[in-house]
Amino acid sequence: MSNSKSFFAAAAVLAAGWMTHVGLGAGPPMKTSIQAPSPVQAPTKQTIMVPETTYKTVQVARTVMKPVQREKTIQVSRIVPEQQTLTRPVTIQVPEQRTRTETFLVSIPVQRQVEQPYTILVPEQRTRTETFLVNVPIPREIEQTYTIMVPQQQTRTETFLVNVPVQREVQQNFTVMVPQTQTRTETFVVNVPVTRNVEQSYTVMVPQQQTRTETFLVNVPVTRNVEQSYTVTVPQQQTRTETYTVTVPRTREVPRTFTVMVPEQVTRTGKRTVMKPEQVSTSAEKQAPVQAPAIVMKPVEEEYTWTETIQRPETRTTTERITEYVTEQRTREVPFTVMVPQTQTRTVPITELRQEQRTREVPFTVMVPQTQTRTVPITELRQEQRSREVPFTVMVPQTQTRTVPITEMRQEQRTREVPFTVMVPQQQTRRVTITEMRQEQRSREIPYTVMVPQTQTRQVTITELKQEQRTREVPYTVMVAKQIEQQFTQIVNKPVIEQKVITYTEMVPEQIVEEQKVPVTTYVAREIDIPVPGAPIAR
Repeated sequence: MSNSKSFFAAAAVLAAGWMTHVGLGAGPPMKTSIQAPSPVQAPTKQTIMVPETTYKTVQVARTVMKPVQREKTIQVSRIVPEQQTLTRPVTIQVPEQRTRTETFLVSIPVQRQVEQPYTILVPEQRTRTETFLVNVPIPREIEQTYTIMVPQQQTRTETFLVNVPVQREVQQNFTVMVPQTQTRTETFVVNVPVTRNVEQSYTVMVPQQQTRTETFLVNVPVTRNVEQSYTVTVPQQQTRTETYTVTVPRTREVPRTFTVMVPEQVTRTGKRTVMKPEQVSTSAEKQAPVQAPAIVMKPVEEEYTWTETIQRPETRTTTERITEYVTEQRTREVPFTVMVPQTQTRTVPITELRQEQRTREVPFTVMVPQTQTRTVPITELRQEQRSREVPFTVMVPQTQTRTVPITEMRQEQRTREVPFTVMVPQQQTRRVTITEMRQEQRSREIPYTVMVPQTQTRQVTITELKQEQRTREVPYTVMVAKQIEQQFTQIVNKPVIEQKVITYTEMVPEQIVEEQKVPVTTYVAREIDIPVPGAPIAR
């Protein structure tokens, strides 16, 4: 196709060059530029070959790859479990009864009389002198200074701003607030202190000595012998049969067959039909002065080769080591010791405290309240209502007139006297009676009881434990290893080779014929008019 395209392009260039040459006046009728015009200027007829392209339908054969389903038989390996019975030596533990001589210590109780000193507390009456403080009230008068707030009238100078209008040729009425002082009567309340004597009752606690009979308990120790039961734990040897499970690992080699797909390069050869251009010569009768040969596309069958990769199955074998765990159940005799309780009896001296009730006279002091009276001056505040004249300032409006073209407000600073009231503190004194507590030290005799320790002796029976060494025969069990033959069953996986039919897809080349439209270029003779040089050109 590329050769035919280049040929068509060359033919078109040659035809265009020839037409240009003819248009410029090339050929036998053309004269030189100094030739005189002929009397009759007739146009010249010229025949040229014009290329004309047509399409025709041709049969084109090409090869396509078509998938084809095929079957083949391959060998596959399958693992089949097989049960086998084997014998293996097993070591088991067999219990064997034995006896050993054991030495142990026994504690034997032995009683004996001992003289034991003990201490008792004997009450003893004593007297002590106790000093105590008493608060004695003593009234006295003191001069007290206090402050009251007294109102005082003062005056301050106050500065304020007044907006003063500026007149500009305009008659204008405006209002000015003129301050005016007025007076109002104000009523207020004043607290006036008033002192008066008041008779006041108060209570004093006076000590008073009294005696009461007090009952108390005394713990008297009493010893007696008591038979006591106690439990001791005696060890006892026993044996039990125990079943346990053992997992034994076993390693063996197993062949395994597997299939891998191996890529393989395959070279294939096929035929295909291509369109090649072919030159066709035209007849000599219609041959033009310059004529390009005709091109015809002709199908040609050629052979070609291509390479493709296919996957070829390949069977391989490998050996795998697998470990199997076989569970075995075994038994063994396990000796163990249990503690058996055993009850025994012993005599134990115990000391008990027996309570005895006794009485005693206990002096005590009580504080008896006693009411007394006294005259106390108190100060009360009595409210009195008073009145005063209070000056205040009000702003009275006053209308004035001014002439201004425009109005501006100008601030002026002025002063005025403003009366105000301040509270001035004033110190005063007064006599106040206060009561002070003065401490006086007094003494008194107080009887008390102390417990004096006194040592006495007594005969006490004590029990001592004396250890004796004894022997005894103790049976025990030991586990002795014994070799036996044991049968067991295991499952062995054996590979079995089988034939299997598989279906696969293969790409097969197939020759097909299609219809294609092919361009065909032919040259057609056509007459054209060539104008004579010097003749007027029609527009």
